[in-house]
Amino acid sequence: MYYNDLSYTSGHNFSNGDYYEGYYANGKLNGKGKYTWANGNVYEGDFIDDKRTGKGKYTWTNGDVYEGDFIDGARTGNGKYIWANGNVYVGDFVNGNLMGKGKLTWMNGDIYEGDFIDGQRTGKCKYIWANGNYYEGDIVDGKFTGKGRCTCANGESYEGNFIDGKLLGKGKYFWASGDSYEGDFVYGVRTGNG
Repeated sequence: MYYNDLSYTSGHNFSNGDYYEGYYANGKLNGKGKYTWANGNVYEGDFIDDKRTGKGKYTWTNGDVYEGDFIDGARTGNGKYIWANGNVYVGDFVNGNLMGKGKLTWMNGDIYEGDFIDGQRTGKCKYIWANGNYYEGDIVDGKFTGKGRCTCANGESYEGNFIDGKLLGKGKYFWASGDSYEGDFVYGVRTGNG
């Protein structure tokens, strides 16, 4: 980005209590800068025509931090969001929502890697629990729904239909002993002859 009248200010106080330090061009925030809101939230990064656009880091007073791409003031593109509680998301954002492909790691060690739509885990995924259990398949609004395979750390596994995280419909269940069942399930219970 090139501006003829790019100038730097060592600090500007706004009437609402906000504070800016960085570059101006054409009477607007343009280039690198640091903007601090009166409430204590801070953005440090790129500006174009008074809007957070480009690469930047936004820190909330509650301890949450986002670092990545911005377009017209919104988290859009690729970025990393760290919650104050230790949960971490790395992946795609659109207008501030988790959208596209991403990896969400909870502080307890659980990991979700897959699709997001409007902030919800929806699409195809891999979910690994800290205890070693593993799921790969379909997910809708954060619940295993559709076709999937779940493998437990104890050696048992299930492959088949899920609805709202429950075994429902046709599936195959394998025990660590080598025994297996293929048939219908209703909310996790085998029904019919297998």
